[in-house]
Amino acid sequence: MAMYRVQFGGYLIEATAFHLPGDLWQPRLTMTRVPGPGVLGKSQAFPGLGPAFQTAKEAARFAADLGRRLVDERSARLKV
Repeated sequence: MAMYRVQFGGYLIEATAFHLPGDLWQPRLTMTRVPGPGVLGKSQAFPGLGPAFQTAKEAARFAADLGRRLVDERSARLKV
């Protein structure tokens, strides 16, 4: 299974893929705020992202790109 893990903009982005019936892969994303002085570490999961992909690598890449975009845009979806 493909996994992507990188620290980006004060967050740890962990992107993986979940195997679905029919040989499809669903992106999974976990964002963790990196703890620091006066900042507590906290995680937020984004299970069940769509669409489904043909390979685990494509699904993980989609989730990783979404994580970076959430940080770059300071998205309201990112609650941690």
